[in-house]
Amino acid sequence: MLPFRLDASQTFLIDLNGSLVEGGVRQASFGTGYRFTTAGQWTVGLYGYYDYLNSRLGNDFHQLSFGAEALGPVFETRANVYLPLGSDKTVDGAGRGVISDGILRFREGREQARPGMDAEAGVKIPGVSDDGNAELKLFAGSYWYGGKNVSDMFGAKLRAELAFANVPGLPAGSTVSLGASATYDNQDKLGGAVMARLRIPFGATGRAADPFDPATQAVRRASLIKTHVGATGDLEDAVFDLTGQTAGNVLTVSAQSGNAAAINSLLAAAGDGALVLADGNIGLDGSLMLSNGQALLGGGGTLALRGASSGGRGTFTNEGAGTTLTGYDPAQDVVTMASNGMVSSLAVTGGLAGIASTGTSGLIIDNVDISRTAHDGIRLTGVDGAVVQNSTIHDLYICESSTLCEFAVGNPNRAPYAAISAHGTKGLAVRDTTIDNVTYGVFAGSAIDDGDWPPVVTALASDITLDNVSISRSRREGILLVAADRVAMNRVTIDNSAQDRDMDLVVLQGSSNVSITDMVLKGGINGLMLVTAPSLPDEAVTTDVEVNGLTIDGTQNAGIFFNPVAGIDLRNVTITNAGTYGMFIYGDEWGFLGGPVADVGFENVVIDNARTAGLYFMGPSEDFSGDVTVRNTPRDCKSDPSWSGGLSGSISQPSGSVFIVNGQELGASTFEARCG
Repeated sequence: MLPFRLDASQTFLIDLNGSLVEGGVRQASFGTGYRFTTAGQWTVGLYGYYDYLNSRLGNDFHQLSFGAEALGPVFETRANVYLPLGSDKTVDGAGRGVISDGILRFREGREQARPGMDAEAGVKIPGVSDDGNAELKLFAGSYWYGGKNVSDMFGAKLRAELAFANVPGLPAGSTVSLGASATYDNQDKLGGAVMARLRIPFGATGRAADPFDPATQAVRRASLIKTHVGATGDLEDAVFDLTGQTAGNVLTVSAQSGNAAAINSLLAAAGDGALVLADGNIGLDGSLMLSNGQALLGGGGTLALRGASSGGRGTFTNEGAGTTLTGYDPAQDVVTMASNGMVSSLAVTGGLAGIASTGTSGLIIDNVDISRTAHDGIRLTGVDGAVVQNSTIHDLYICESSTLCEFAVGNPNRAPYAAISAHGTKGLAVRDTTIDNVTYGVFAGSAIDDGDWPPVVTALASDITLDNVSISRSRREGILLVAADRVAMNRVTIDNSAQDRDMDLVVLQGSSNVSITDMVLKGGINGLMLVTAPSLPDEAVTTDVEVNGLTIDGTQNAGIFFNPVAGIDLRNVTITNAGTYGMFIYGDEWGFLGGPVADVGFENVVIDNARTAGLYFMGPSEDFSGDVTVRNTPRDCKSDPSWSGGLSGSISQPSGSVFIVNGQELGASTFEARCG
């Protein structure tokens, strides 16, 4: 602050202040003022400032402010007004869904500088210092800040300041001030601050200079621009981020909405794209039927939105009570979904299937908990595009009957009682989902017409992704793929080690173009089963399977079981504690079942502590390449004599194919000696 004395009663001042944070300007102010002393010993001042702020979000803001003050020997008062310049700034993710006239709309998230004003009055407490080297002042004031699409802020402030002058060891005229303040307003509620200030004048000589001269005191104002971050943009259409659908009417349903038929009437009246807010627990005597584009959001759930015009992102939260939908009729699904629909943030229990959909597209099932259904957890039939994420499916009906529940290639369209059943469905993604205590984990199969010969695929199961999926305690297969194509399984864990009611863990039945990455399999009869069945359509062949990262432990039989398949690539595979063999390689000698096991590559494959042998060969195999390490196992490989007196297993290698087991080549010439 630079005060310039014009004469004994007039002062012109220049004030500059700011702060630097991590090398950048955070806040700066530049102002000028004029003060004059009246005959009644009052000093009156007028001033104006330009303020700059780089907010914590990196946005630049500017404002002008103006103020006036009257400083007397005992009392003083001041008032300031703050006028922002420029426009507000976009803050992605800070937008909010708003219910306006019964429709879900969107306000974009913005950061804005707020116009405002403040005023305060104070009094100097007498008798604090006999020599005039100390002052105690008490102040009371109020403040207001406005803004676009934000509620006005009204507040009150109390402030106390104790100042000491001519402190020994400091230059003449210096002051040390200590202060404390408390604020309360309708938005930030209770706040407070403490202050310590050292003020050193330049050019003061001796004790003649008045350290408390009002003409040279600092201007008291809010130099930091007041900003607000929130959903303050203009109203626009809201788009569900997960489905891309424009939101429509908003409907709230609860136990007071009536039975399933009454709720379905409300859903139909709400129209396509409606947001259905569930409030509390709801019992259903029939299926709750969502219409096209409708989103069902449970109490406490949050949906991601974006603005149709601005593209800004934000959320909407259902403020209702947490929701469980209970289906009382075991012959009817609890929720049926239409195309472009979404179900999020609720629990579903009872009913035939928890959630079902047929012949639809563009489904989102997010953050649901499904339990105690009479059949499937989620059943998708002929669906084009579905996402199941952040969900838990558990404690479904356990079918113990092999006659009723075991998958059979003679009836390839049926794998009942699955946590997720996707039949004739393409574009399925299951991610960040946990499945526990079910009959089947995930069944994904093509729809097959086997009414004539040869059977044909009528709806291909394709483009299936399982990512970060955990399956435990599945009575039958954890994952069963039938005539599926283009499948990616990443970070999938199946753990059936804590039970004795096991089947194979992962079965690829006539499925092609499959990638497996970082999979963990525990327990079960066989860990990974690769099989092609002649009763399936001609195109349903298990081939082009790439494995990179697979750990198998504690299977009752083999870690990996090869039926007649070809085109398998195994990398970074570890099989431990197999009940019989690390790998069972079963080729078809007569060609009826598909011929030999062929074209299999091995890289960094380890079999450890298999009970009988690392590799078991039965029937023909050919074109193996790469290396396998077998350790802590009675035999590297094994093949038992057949009824014809020869070896039931064999290997033939075309030129250029080299298969190494424990550092030694295994081929036709060494097979009998090593494996017989």
